[in-house]
Amino acid sequence: MGGERSASVPARILPRHAAFYWGVGVGLAVFVACLLLSPKYAVAAAANAMFVIYLLLVRIEFPCLTAEFLQQRPDDADSPVAAIFLVTLLVAVVAVIFLFLALNDGQGRADPLEIAVSVVSVVLGWFTVHTMAALHYAHEYYRDDPDEQGKVLAGLAFPGDEPPDGAAFLYFSYVLGMTAQVADVAVTSRAMRRLVTLHGVVSFFFNTVIVAATVNVVVAIAGK
Repeated sequence: MGGERSASVPARILPRHAAFYWGVGVGLAVFVACLLLSPKYAVAAAANAMFVIYLLLVRIEFPCLTAEFLQQRPDDADSPVAAIFLVTLLVAVVAVIFLFLALNDGQGRADPLEIAVSVVSVVLGWFTVHTMAALHYAHEYYRDDPDEQGKVLAGLAFPGDEPPDGAAFLYFSYVLGMTAQVADVAVTSRAMRRLVTLHGVVSFFFNTVIVAATVNVVVAIAGK
């Protein structure tokens, strides 16, 4: 069910995609520093830095993500969103790989600090991927409806009469990421169903890997 656009255009705190670009920049700086100081921590530490900066900056801007703001900025994450999500997902996958490498050290003595840093990167990667998905849902929801001028495409039906804000999309994304269910939100369009299906598949494999990693961590700790 589509909604009408608001007339006001609220200001934003950060430029478009600033959280992602700052995260990547800090992550690369940490990677280079770790290569010089302690190479075995480089990948996981860089991933942690990227995820932390991204999540912090999104948190700073989150109060701006009102329904009015999202209605007036539907193209904020438009063209590069696929590349951004793929890069982030790739970093999360690499972090998972390095966690398993740390847990299965060929010399038979896993480094507790390396394991801890890798575990944190996997957890932060989970939050980052689903936060990005939430923002993408918001922008897809508030795109222009080509059939009705002044209306938005929507594609998700939230309970109540209030137009959804950033918190509503974050709720939807996190619940889907945790449970592979859409809870009390109905998916009402074909385009949104495709997104939800893709998100659900990514969530399933990510959560499966996290469970496997948890078992490996317990075994590694118990084996000491």
